[in-house]
Amino acid sequence: MWLKYALSFSAIILGVLATYIYIFSKKEAYRFFYPALVLFVFFSLVPISYSVYVSFTNLKTGHLLTRDAVLELLKSETVIESNSLILNSKFIKYPDHYLLIVDNLGAQFRDKDSVTELGPLALIPPGGKELLPYEIYEIIKKNSTLEIIHPGLGTYHFLRTDALAKTKPRFIDNSDGTLKDTLTRENLVEDKDNGLFKLEGEQVGPGYYTNVGFSNYKELFLNPEVKFVFFKSFFWTFSWAFFSVALTFIVGSFLAVTLNEMGDKSKLIYRMLFIIPYSIPFFISVLLFKGMLNKDFGEINHWLSFFKISPIPWLEHKMWAKVSVLLVNLWLGFPYMLLVITGILQSIPKSLYEASSLEGASRLQNFRFLTFPIMFKAMIPLLIGSFAFNLNNFVGIYLLTGGGPVISEASTPLGETDILISYTYRLAFEGSQGQNFALAAAVSMLIFILVVALTFLNFKISKKVSEG
Repeated sequence: MWLKYALSFSAIILGVLATYIYIFSKKEAYRFFYPALVLFVFFSLVPISYSVYVSFTNLKTGHLLTRDAVLELLKSETVIESNSLILNSKFIKYPDHYLLIVDNLGAQFRDKDSVTELGPLALIPPGGKELLPYEIYEIIKKNSTLEIIHPGLGTYHFLRTDALAKTKPRFIDNSDGTLKDTLTRENLVEDKDNGLFKLEGEQVGPGYYTNVGFSNYKELFLNPEVKFVFFKSFFWTFSWAFFSVALTFIVGSFLAVTLNEMGDKSKLIYRMLFIIPYSIPFFISVLLFKGMLNKDFGEINHWLSFFKISPIPWLEHKMWAKVSVLLVNLWLGFPYMLLVITGILQSIPKSLYEASSLEGASRLQNFRFLTFPIMFKAMIPLLIGSFAFNLNNFVGIYLLTGGGPVISEASTPLGETDILISYTYRLAFEGSQGQNFALAAAVSMLIFILVVALTFLNFKISKKVSEG
């Protein structure tokens, strides 16, 4: 419902803006900016607003329908009347109608008919085709309210694909808008807080999604089972992002500084060698490492066996799995840092080093007091951006470990190397108790807030760096 309103409202506002920009406004810049604005609204603002809306509902398995859809479903439910006989039937299809046969009676009807009467059937007209159960089911779906008048028994309805019966609605409307159960003569009680209809304390039919306020956010922080999984994933996500950035920066810096001190020919050769991991497609490299890190058949354990080291469960043990994903990400990420830092080092004026050498500074002192401060200051915005990127960088983890090994005590099928974004996916599509879109939306909102905060921090630091 919210998505429909959000799309409609956005379309109206953008339509008004388009009229103003392309008809009344004389500023050409607005016309070039407008297509980007449309994409931003429909592909960013609307999805974000819908996620916010879902995070305040109970949209999950058992509560996937609207209230009106649940009411319609309850009202469409029928039961067999106590005095009804079950009449066997079969269908024959003709080019322009159907023939319904009940014992020695028959009736023709079309898809739009609401009533048909059974009459004597001495001979089945030729040219028809007897329908299979799945074909009959499609007919019943389109003609569920069709009344079949039996000459001696009265009005019948479809019961199943091969039978008719006298039926009546299970639930009917009361004058006050509530529903009554025709079997028990009791009124249904609506639990609006949880989106349920109950009869004598028991839920009847599916639930509907409704606004539950901050319940999903409270569940993340207060429900013991959910809190355990959420915070475990939360801390590993930050650890993963921090160590990924730190390791790639350290290795990239070390190699960039070392290569910068070499001669031109050696420098070129080594740089080409170190950039090779960056040139190989990401997923191919990860899959190669997955084979190499296999406990029983991997080349790494095979090589370690020469040193009498027992096979290491790289992908099966929780600690080694985390070490593995970090090392593989280091292999894939350090060439980028190497390239960027190399560019920074080459932009440092040589006159600075010449002046420091006149003061008697050693290479170590040059690195400590000149190279590293300049390099680090220029790298701060990139490091923050890289940290924000790694908060949602699950592709490498998924290809290498699949998020595993599994946390046995987790209420959601979560793995030791799963980060928040994969936890969100598992909540939405792989939960042990069904799909919980509302809780997944709440987690995604927390991720969104973190990324936005890091982005603003990046902007501020970048501004300070550019000014100073």
